[in-house]
Amino acid sequence: MKQTFPFTTQLLRTQVYEYLREQLKNGNLKPGMFVSINQMVKNLGVSRTPLRDALLQLQVEGFVTFLPQRGIRINELTPQLIEDIYEVIGALDSRVLLSVFDRIGGKELERMKKVNERMLRAAQKRDFYKYWELNSKFHGVYLNLSKNQLILYHLNILRQRLFGFGEISWSSKLVNMNYDEHLKIISLIQNGNAEKAARYIRDVHVRLPFQPSKENID
Repeated sequence: MKQTFPFTTQLLRTQVYEYLREQLKNGNLKPGMFVSINQMVKNLGVSRTPLRDALLQLQVEGFVTFLPQRGIRINELTPQLIEDIYEVIGALDSRVLLSVFDRIGGKELERMKKVNERMLRAAQKRDFYKYWELNSKFHGVYLNLSKNQLILYHLNILRQRLFGFGEISWSSKLVNMNYDEHLKIISLIQNGNAEKAARYIRDVHVRLPFQPSKENID
């Protein structure tokens, strides 16, 4: 189906970008797929310039790769890349927590508790896209206290790369583990130990499912 965008050039680039991101999310553009830019121009009814600009942004963010004379390839998440992304998220997330720890109060902790409960209900309904949106909101309660927009931008992109492709599904065991770990994070923050809370996020919480944690934190 042909998609048209009746906007100015600047807005058009943004709209094309958002449209392509939605296609990645809903699986119409699948990892490993090769796509002709000429065909995309035809299907979307746009000029090459806004399409190229949108694709360049997606390439910077790691979603696609330009192939000379061929178009683009939708990037796949290899096991090693997934492991690397988890490691970077853990490092950045824990660093932000340390920087904003003194600004986390009762209001923030209560919001984290409520979001964690909503996550559990979403998982019980098998609504895993909603589950991961709420997961981002849980961590966002303290992350958004930071003024470091660069870190927040990269954390957002990395999380989307992990959970933005295809069908997302977790077992009840993993859902319950994530729920309990969120409660542990809240407890550590309530106890006022910034270093312990940050280590728990980095070494226990943010890791591959069932990957052994680096240390046990009481």
